[in-house]
Amino acid sequence: MNMGLDFSEIAVILVLILIFFGSKEIPNIVRQAARFMGKVRMYTEKVRKELNEIGNLNEPMPSYDQEVIRKKEDLRQRFIAKRKELSPRDHAAKSAAIWENLKKEPDFAKAKSVLVYVEAGAEVATRPAIVEMLALGKRVVLPYTNEDSSMGLGEITDLEKDIQINGMGVYEPVMAKRNNFFKSDLQFIICPAVAFDIFGGRLGRGRGCYDRFCKELKGRVPLYGIAFDCQILGPDERLPFAYHDIVMDQVITEKGVLIAPPQESAPQVVPPMQPAG
Repeated sequence: MNMGLDFSEIAVILVLILIFFGSKEIPNIVRQAARFMGKVRMYTEKVRKELNEIGNLNEPMPSYDQEVIRKKEDLRQRFIAKRKELSPRDHAAKSAAIWENLKKEPDFAKAKSVLVYVEAGAEVATRPAIVEMLALGKRVVLPYTNEDSSMGLGEITDLEKDIQINGMGVYEPVMAKRNNFFKSDLQFIICPAVAFDIFGGRLGRGRGCYDRFCKELKGRVPLYGIAFDCQILGPDERLPFAYHDIVMDQVITEKGVLIAPPQESAPQVVPPMQPAG
């Protein structure tokens, strides 16, 4: 029997029982204590399991509808292909324009710490932006994925020395730079995506890492998506929505902000910027 007490503590308890109750009562009291500790462990374990089932953000979040999964996968293939159609020259020029537009945002300008990604493949290029952020004195934080698909953080100070590429072709902080930054200290988050709709809906790679990570930060930390204009759904389209999907506060493209604020003089919402094509 292990009640979480070491031998010396058990010995003291037995001596006190012997003094106050006599030797005949020791077996009965020990049995009662064991039953009590057993019940405590049982209920503690039960509560722990129930809380994990309800609030464990590290567990994969199944979609409520298989049709949503199918539609999302079709859209991924469509917009990945569109992104790859950009020439190297257009890719670089549009990425630079997106960075210039992002710098104009007040939320970004005042942020002292920024979560950003290092581009892979045809994603919006962020390396020049990271170099400039470091030069400006901002704390630059990169994400990495744990074995359970949860997202960890690592603050970097040198873009060349502090990152490595993982087995999926994604750049992450090196081991020595991981888990060195508190999530609560983030002041701005830049999210990559395969596509966005004009309402800020985001289509990622399908693992749900950013959705789980940003769930508790929504409304507290500005969530901005960056994308090429060719990654934006048309004005009459909307991304399929699952219960765990996180909507961006704003999306920046080479043409500017996607989600236009409402006019002060009119109650209706101004139509967002129309994507090209």
